[in-house]
This record gives sequence, C-alpha cells and structure tokens, in this order.
Amino acid sequence: MDNSFKLSYTIDSEQALSLRVYNIGHERCKSSQKWGPGVRDFYLIHHVLSGKGYYVTNGIQYEVIAGSTFIIYPNCTISYFADKEDPWEYYWVGFKGSDASMLLDLTSFTTDNPVQNFNLGNKLKEYLSMIYKSKGKDESCQLRMSGYLLLALSLFIEKNKHYENNISTLYCKKAIEYITYNYSQSISIESISSYIGISRSHLYRSFMECLNKSPLQFIIEYRMERAIHLLKNTSLTIGMIANSVGIIDSLYFSRMFKQHIGMSPSEYRKKSE
Repeated sequence: MDNSFKLSYTIDSEQALSLRVYNIGHERCKSSQKWGPGVRDFYLIHHVLSGKGYYVTNGIQYEVIAGSTFIIYPNCTISYFADKEDPWEYYWVGFKGSDASMLLDLTSFTTDNPVQNFNLGNKLKEYLSMIYKSKGKDESCQLRMSGYLLLALSLFIEKNKHYENNISTLYCKKAIEYITYNYSQSISIESISSYIGISRSHLYRSFMECLNKSPLQFIIEYRMERAIHLLKNTSLTIGMIANSVGIIDSLYFSRMFKQHIGMSPSEYRKKSE
C-alpha cells in the first residue's frame, strides 16, 4: 500500500529580508524516491521524522536516519533518495538572504559535515510545522515564517560546542567586510560596531581574540596596504592616494605611513621604481 504524500509551499516574492524562507514542505516518500543529481541555488535543510534515506554530496554517501538533519548548500552537486524498505518522511525548508551564511556558520554544519543528529526531540519539528502553517505571500506571513526559521536555526546554534569561538570570528569577518568596502571613507569604530550590532568593547575583544590586534590597528594597516598598492601601481599624487584610502590630511597620511612602513610615501615610491 502506497501511503506517500507531499505538502509543499514556495514563495515567489523577493522581499528584502536578511533571512527569507524560499520553500517549506512535509513529505513521506515512496520507496527509493530520488532527487538529483543536481544543484539548488538556495540553502535547504531536511529533518527526517521517520524511516531512512541516503544523501550524496562531495562524492560521499551518508545514511540519514530518523532524528537526523542534513543540509544542502547552494550550487553544490547533490542527490538524495529514500530507502527501498523503509522510506523516509521529512520536513524541509529552503531559505535565502544575506544573513543565511553567517547564521549557518554559527552551527556545526559544514560542507564536510552536512549531516547532524542533535537530539532535539519534537522542538525542531514544531518550528518547521509552524513555518508551513504560517505560509502566505503578504509581509506579515513572510515575517512569521522567517521568525520560526530563526528559532529552528537557534536550536542548531545552541547545540554547537564551538559557538563562542565562531561568533567572535564572525564578528571579525563582518567588521573586515565593512572596512574593506568603506576604508576610502571616514569610518569609525562606532560605525563598524553599529553595523554588526555589538558594542565597541565587544568588537575590540573579538579582534584581540581572533587577530591579536585592535579594530583601529586593523583599519590603519589595511589603509597602508592599499596605499602601498597605489604607490606601486599608479602615478597618483601623495595627496590623491591619501584621499583614496580615507585620509583627508596628506601630511597626517605621510606621518602615519612613515610610522608604519619606516619611510615616507615618496621614498617608498622611489625605492619601488
């Protein structure tokens, strides 16, 4: 007797949310039912409720049993299929957004470790079920769906033993991303910490823990690296280079350059010719 079923919902809206549910579903698969090989262009999590199946990624086949969760990363060639004798039943949720990668970095999921069993009881199933029950195309529905997705991801983060180290690394990663995009402007420690959503002191501790240097020291060193590149590869004046790396006062730039590099910008350019 075939007792398979499939419930699914896909959101075609492109709301500018930092974490957005793309699709959600619940399925009891047929014997040996398969998807792939192929790729997805979004993150996709499956949580197995009963039965078992197999997930293939990076040339490795994983057996996935009831209570386990596996993740599919965007643009990775994968396939997965139900067991012939005991086909699996699972919930799945696909999602996108600028914060998706950062949040998953806080979990113990990786491309080399895509299958986990967290012993979460029914909590994960409840959150996934609520995502489906909250489905809808208006903004309030999509916000609720994103909210329940955040709760589901929080369960994975809570189970990650290396969370504290990961969070400092991620704060530094976000700060460096901000600096590399904005170093040519007047940026401050306040603007960086505000961008990440943490205090100045927390940002400082994260940098010292991960890089053994302060955020200000990193900004100065990065600006000097960019200045060196411009001195070597362009004919821009010293004043133009100073402006290009976010330092308006060319005399202050020259003093800072000499302090960190050991010679003035003019001397460095002559030496590099």
